[in-house]
Amino acid sequence: MKKASLIAILTSIMIMAASAFCFAEDGFDLTYSYPEDGQTNTSMENLGVKLVFSKPLNSDAAKKANADKLAIYDEDGKAIPVQILFSDDENGLVLVLADIDKGFVAKNNSEYKLVISGELIDNDGNALGADKTVTFKTYNQKVNNMVNMAMMFIMFGGIMVLSLKQNNAKEEEEAPKDAPKETAFNPYKEAKRTGKTVEEVMEEQAKKEAKEARKKARKKKNTEVPQEKKIENCAELLNNVYHVHAPAPVNKADRSVEALKALRKAENKKSKSSGSKKK
Repeated sequence: MKKASLIAILTSIMIMAASAFCFAEDGFDLTYSYPEDGQTNTSMENLGVKLVFSKPLNSDAAKKANADKLAIYDEDGKAIPVQILFSDDENGLVLVLADIDKGFVAKNNSEYKLVISGELIDNDGNALGADKTVTFKTYNQKVNNMVNMAMMFIMFGGIMVLSLKQNNAKEEEEAPKDAPKETAFNPYKEAKRTGKTVEEVMEEQAKKEAKEARKKARKKKNTEVPQEKKIENCAELLNNVYHVHAPAPVNKADRSVEALKALRKAENKKSKSSGSKKK
């Protein structure tokens, strides 16, 4: 008797488990959506929703029956134009996209709602059973622009501050560390310190400044790079270079080497004769 009861109980458990498995296998439901329900800061470009169902619904009959079972509404409750794409490669994948070709423009920081009818069916004719919704909100473009502008100003400001600090540090490194700091001359203070009159103090200061100016001028002159002396007559230093006092003759025959030598010889005689006359 106990054995028969135990067999009956085990049989009932197996039947219930098999029924639950069959129900789960045959169930048609929405398993995934992007954006998720309640998501914010979604993109305004290519506004739409990606849906994944537990059963394929890409047969011709299912596509035709489901053509009006998916819709997107704006925050005023007005349906926007959409395109419904059923994937032939991935079972259960459906894309519901806003149709920009029909003049749709997504609104900034606005809420949209996708409504899936409970009459949506899969390829086997199983209905979804109950309406499902996916609500999402686009991002606030104005706030994003303000944040981006603020970050850009902060970045440029930081770069400018860093550049100024680097320039100041470079100037401090290049400046001689032992250089005395010049202070403004106060004749009244100096007169009080030395017991001299203001006129005497100012006269001494003028002489001191003039002396410093001459000293700086001499130092600057000594540090200047001497310029190379310009050679006025290169014929005195280089061979086969002739210094002529008149243009060469126009006649081609008179421009030969012999003619030029004769011309130079005549010039030398002329210069010697003029020198002897002076004596």
